[in-house]
Amino acid sequence: MLQAESLQYPNRQELYRLYKDIVLDAHLSGLIATRKYQILQNDYKVVDKAGSEVEDKTELLKNKWFHDFLDYSLDSIFYGFSLIQFGSLQNDVFSTVDLVPRQYVKQEFDIVVDTPAAITGENFLDAKYRPWVIGVGQKRNLGLLAKAAPYVLWKKGALQAWAEFAEIFGTPISIGKTNVRDETTRSNMEGFLKNMGVSAYGVFDTDDLIEIVESNRSDAHQVFDMMIERCNSELSKLILGQTGTTDEKSYSGSANVHERVLKMYGEADEAFIENVLKYQLVPLLNLHGLGFEGLSIESEEEDKFSYEEKAKIDLELLKYYDIDPVYIENEYGTPVKAKVQPIDNKGSVTSVKNKLDEYYN
Repeated sequence: MLQAESLQYPNRQELYRLYKDIVLDAHLSGLIATRKYQILQNDYKVVDKAGSEVEDKTELLKNKWFHDFLDYSLDSIFYGFSLIQFGSLQNDVFSTVDLVPRQYVKQEFDIVVDTPAAITGENFLDAKYRPWVIGVGQKRNLGLLAKAAPYVLWKKGALQAWAEFAEIFGTPISIGKTNVRDETTRSNMEGFLKNMGVSAYGVFDTDDLIEIVESNRSDAHQVFDMMIERCNSELSKLILGQTGTTDEKSYSGSANVHERVLKMYGEADEAFIENVLKYQLVPLLNLHGLGFEGLSIESEEEDKFSYEEKAKIDLELLKYYDIDPVYIENEYGTPVKAKVQPIDNKGSVTSVKNKLDEYYN
């Protein structure tokens, strides 16, 4: 960490090796995916200053390069500064979008180096590189993985200790005792014990004393289990701000609160991405003459209300207003037509008389 934070000779090679190791943790990788998918699942459109969609420009975004750019941009939240490189432009579509390996980027000096220890290299802000690279994230920020690393390492140690505990105390030990000094006989006994299974074994003299000291607690395994659960919950709080959306024991009331917290994180990430698109991607696209002047890229707004909430609102409106059947069909997908109201007994004679009057007059 000290090397990574050095002001004069920063070297983050070992830090990124650590990051590569900890993201293999199933819980952490799931949390990162959950947070990223909130943004990656959105649809994006290009709009003008009046807010109207420019469909031909929107079509340019419906390619793999744009999804990859969003993916790498979101990675900067976890890994820190990400230098993203665009491939050649063919038919207004970038052939590739790749990440410049982080260990070779010294963002403090705006350079890309040949070796992780070097402090001189190519300036990626030069005019010749500007149309092809975008740096996303704060230059001194090492990302959320720097905070997540201790918890993953402690969890990994608890899992390893638990595995050793299970190996020693979970399977009976096979002990062979003999006072025979013949090496062949002792070797045969050892071979027999070895082939009995996967449990530990040993061949001892009849006078040898073997003692394995185990904790008197019947729930000794919980020492490891609770350590792992605590590390997981701390990681959930760090990445998602809460534990309710990842904890199956969450209660309904608290889960609703946790979902709102997760939504807040998603909205913050969405604002972050929209700033990257507005102030970094759109200018780059204009450098290639793709005609995004005066345009912006926005995510498609999702409905604020669920079907259930909309239905309740519409039922209240029906008390005072008529609702167009076309709206019902478009909103809920159910074909409808106006309902014929039955004539009550009290008004039936009058109604028939009025119709006869209209017929003969």
